[in-house]
Amino acid sequence: MKFKIVFYLFLFVCIILFFQLINTNKILTHQDLLIQSQNNLQLRLKDSVSSLEDLLSVRQYFTLEDNTEISNTIKAELLSYNLNGKLQVLIKDLPTGERFLIDNIQLVNAYWVLIGFRGSKSKGQAFLTYHKTTKGIEFNTLVSIINSL
Repeated sequence: MKFKIVFYLFLFVCIILFFQLINTNKILTHQDLLIQSQNNLQLRLKDSVSSLEDLLSVRQYFTLEDNTEISNTIKAELLSYNLNGKLQVLIKDLPTGERFLIDNIQLVNAYWVLIGFRGSKSKGQAFLTYHKTTKGIEFNTLVSIINSL
């Protein structure tokens, strides 16, 4: 009788150990899959960060953000065309009878500016050059594109 009790205890312990072994294997496999997916995500995010850093370095190369005084002066001068309604003087291709307002200004470098403008029926972009004169800042339009809404 004592032998049977020890034998059944031994079988019970073997069954529990076998169950633990299989269960542990499933848990480890699942954890390994989670770790691999996290590593793949981390690699993709590192690639995204490096590509964004490259893009940022290019954008910072073509900008005047380090010189905010000049940047603010140019933006204020361009936005004054909104108040006076004189955007037609700057951009000759604008349709007559429609009022256009500048809504986006991007300083490219010390000589070029990109602007976006919008009217009630059309929108467009223009590529401008600028230089300082004794009277202020003078703008010249190189290219303008006008699209209907």
